[in-house]
Amino acid sequence: VRTGAFRDGDSFHKGSGRVTLYRLPHGTHLLRFEDFKVTNGPALYVLLARHPDPRERAHVKDPGFVELGPLKGNIGSQNYVIPAGVDLAAHRSVVIYCKPFQVVFSVAPLTDGG
Repeated sequence: VRTGAFRDGDSFHKGSGRVTLYRLPHGTHLLRFEDFKVTNGPALYVLLARHPDPRERAHVKDPGFVELGPLKGNIGSQNYVIPAGVDLAAHRSVVIYCKPFQVVFSVAPLTDGG
């Protein structure tokens, strides 16, 4: 449905890899990271943000962001189920976010495709 590439959050917090949003046959949606790598950090979470290219916490925590859960690992492919009822058209990026320090580690702006 949509794809993107992770980029660095800043000069210290690095991220790379691809993200793809899939629509599964039974109607649910799945977010998949491939060739993923991000700087390790405390309490990293995966968020869907409405901002197309968030660079600071105010962009990430705009009303309507969706938390998909803790990051499963800072290296490797992984999947996240999108909760039912999430307006996917309104969410334009995937963010790896450090909750304790409110820092963006990596962002993948989403584009239509696939």
